[in-house]
Amino acid sequence: YTLIAMACMYGGMLGLTAINNCLANMSNKGKRISVSPNRKSIIVLSSALGAYMVSLVGLALLIIFLKLGLKADFGNNITLVILLSAVGNLAGISLGVLIASIFKVSEGAKTGIVIAITMFLSVLSGMMGVTLKYVIDKNIPIVNLINPNNLITDGFYALYYYNTFNRYIRDICCLGVFIIVCLFISFRTLRRKQYDYI
Repeated sequence: YTLIAMACMYGGMLGLTAINNCLANMSNKGKRISVSPNRKSIIVLSSALGAYMVSLVGLALLIIFLKLGLKADFGNNITLVILLSAVGNLAGISLGVLIASIFKVSEGAKTGIVIAITMFLSVLSGMMGVTLKYVIDKNIPIVNLINPNNLITDGFYALYYYNTFNRYIRDICCLGVFIIVCLFISFRTLRRKQYDYI
């Protein structure tokens, strides 16, 4: 489950690349976009949507491999597993878009930030041992509620172990809030970006 969560969050690399290609200080394509009469928000949104679609293909291949190749048991609700994966993947793309828009560093540094954040969140969600996840859940549960990796893995556990969907729905809703906050901050930041010279 943490492997799928990490794959979802690594979608942030595609989101990062998509936004960097739209920024005038990061690419030649971005310079052309900044002087074009087209609305920047539409271009940025379509780039992020394209990155999301490509990332979904990779995630689908991972789930197919886990299900058919490794015979991983996802329980009886494969549709809800796919839904959670798709929402988690959008959370990863949103994180990449956020990092691309708020950090004014080189592309390599932004890539490093995405990797560092993704790995840190993966560790907190129990990738290196499930004990840390439960310690955090017991002592500072707010961390697990804002950690998208944890929300994805927790959603999978909720589907597998519980008979009700309450916890699963809570995890989906928290992921939705995370996505909205990331995209809101990103679009506010990108709207104000101006360049005196390139």
